[in-house]
Amino acid sequence: KLIENWAVADVRALAPDDLAPLLDLAPEVILLGTGATQVFPVAAVMAACLSRGIGLEVMNNAAAARTFNVLASEGRRVMAGFILQPPA
Repeated sequence: KLIENWAVADVRALAPDDLAPLLDLAPEVILLGTGATQVFPVAAVMAACLSRGIGLEVMNNAAAARTFNVLASEGRRVMAGFILQPPA
């Protein structure tokens, strides 16, 4: 399922409620692509996943895309959220 227009533009501003569209799909793991570099969200975002038994892996967008393809090809219930920066 493709969810377009995710309102998240900066991982540092990511809040637990921002993960709702991904959490609603009941994944095993969420891959969070944070742009060109890996940037970790606040602990409350991590806790929102872990408290539901859902893994949250944080990586840059390129790594998240590659990892998504591998996990999806294995039949895993994986979701990916990508934070896209506007072109310079």
